[in-house]
Amino acid sequence: MKNNLGLSWRALTIYATLIIIFCIVLFRIFAIQFNDRDFLGSKGERMLNASRVIPALRGGIYDRNSFPLAVSVVQYNLFALRNFSKEEYSAIKKILTINKSFDDIDKLKRKSLLFSNLDFSQYERIKALRFNGVEIESFQKRYYPLGEQASPFIGFSGKDGKGLEGLEKILNDRLSGIPGMEKVTRNASRRPKEVSQVTPGQNFNLTIDSRIQFYTFKHLSRFVMANNAKGGSAIVLDNHSGEILAIASYPSYNPNSRSRVIQRNRVLVDAFEPGSIIKPLVLAKGIDLGLISLDQVIETSPGFISLNNRKISDPRNYGELSFKEIIQKSSQVGASKLALMIGVDGLTSSYKAFGLSKPPNLFFPGLAYGTINTRPNISDHEIASLGFGYSMTASALQIAQAYSVFANEGYLKDFKIFQNDEEVYQQRVISTKTASQVLIALESVVKDGTGKLASITDHIVAGKTGTAHKSSSSGGYDKSKYISSFAGIAPLSSKRLTIFVSVEEPGLNNYSGGMVAAPLFAAISKDVLNYLDE
Repeated sequence: MKNNLGLSWRALTIYATLIIIFCIVLFRIFAIQFNDRDFLGSKGERMLNASRVIPALRGGIYDRNSFPLAVSVVQYNLFALRNFSKEEYSAIKKILTINKSFDDIDKLKRKSLLFSNLDFSQYERIKALRFNGVEIESFQKRYYPLGEQASPFIGFSGKDGKGLEGLEKILNDRLSGIPGMEKVTRNASRRPKEVSQVTPGQNFNLTIDSRIQFYTFKHLSRFVMANNAKGGSAIVLDNHSGEILAIASYPSYNPNSRSRVIQRNRVLVDAFEPGSIIKPLVLAKGIDLGLISLDQVIETSPGFISLNNRKISDPRNYGELSFKEIIQKSSQVGASKLALMIGVDGLTSSYKAFGLSKPPNLFFPGLAYGTINTRPNISDHEIASLGFGYSMTASALQIAQAYSVFANEGYLKDFKIFQNDEEVYQQRVISTKTASQVLIALESVVKDGTGKLASITDHIVAGKTGTAHKSSSSGGYDKSKYISSFAGIAPLSSKRLTIFVSVEEPGLNNYSGGMVAAPLFAAISKDVLNYLDE
């Protein structure tokens, strides 16, 4: 009897346990049904749907005539999925030349590359088939049609489409656009369920003329190599419109190549002592102040001047020179005496009015704007040095803008690079009469002075040579290293163009601005004027 009671008790315990477990399971089922419905539904939804980003087409950079300087091309790759069928393979073979056999396609991969770089026609035909076993992916490839001709200015973008150098970097946020999102249901159709809008990147039209850019770069690179030089820069301005037509820097690089070696834009980021090319600005200040006249004579004998126990010399004793001849022959002694007449305050205020030592109104990373020696108790020798382009630095852009004042009847313009920019700002620097007087002196430089090799057939041009020693890392100046430059107006009849060129460290015996830079100016001017039909 006792044993029977024990067995009954154990049976009841087991039954009760089973009932409790059953109730717990039943309760959990109801809880799932009513409380976790939303969670499971969303999880199932995620399993049924896949999302992918739709990249925005990167905006393009174009020249003034809408020729592409940087443009993104959409390309397509075709992939076979795990459910890729023989029927689909046969149909696609009629459209594309596929090197893989159907058996060679790896079915173990989620997707296997079937064909790369479909053209748009092929893309449209494959897409129209609406096959479930294939997938088309689009990607963008950035292309730079001018290659190395404009790369230090235009820059390039990386594999992810982000701008890394030049305008590509500066304008990256506006070029990038806003990507969209596509949700695809994983059913037989694999058709998009929901698509958010894609906003393409903004396009930009520059004032650059690709043909003028070509001529400028062609001649610059040729002259740098012919003179065994370290590098060079060139810029072409349209005085009438206030637009930059070309910016060339050498050495350069091919932005389309992954093995590119980045080179700086010497026109915009290099500041250097300009040398004698600055003398016309000093002449302009002297005339504008009424201190001198163009034909006034000054004594330069015996061919040198001693200031603070330091000598400033001319190549030879020129004797008496008019101020026009001081520019024509590029007399250091004459320029020094004029600088001392004007004084340091007059010189520095004039240089600043011409745009030197001020940031140019141009949006570019690392933009140089130079310096002017204005230290307290500046010596007479330093003041004289300011008169012939030492004790100061400036960029190629700044010098070109300063020379445009003579072409624009005394007005300094903020030259622009974007066509859609507002009207070009300008302000008067010197009188119209003074500007015309300086042009007479600059014309004589090309006709009878140091810039004879800048002359071209069928046009009269005006300009000034510059030959400056480069500073040494150990202090002072390196007597074997020069920057040869020329800034000029072409043609003098319309005064349309200001062109500045410089060649850094020419390695041959000829190193003067008249021998190296002046013929470079002539070569660029000739081709550009013929193109513009001036």
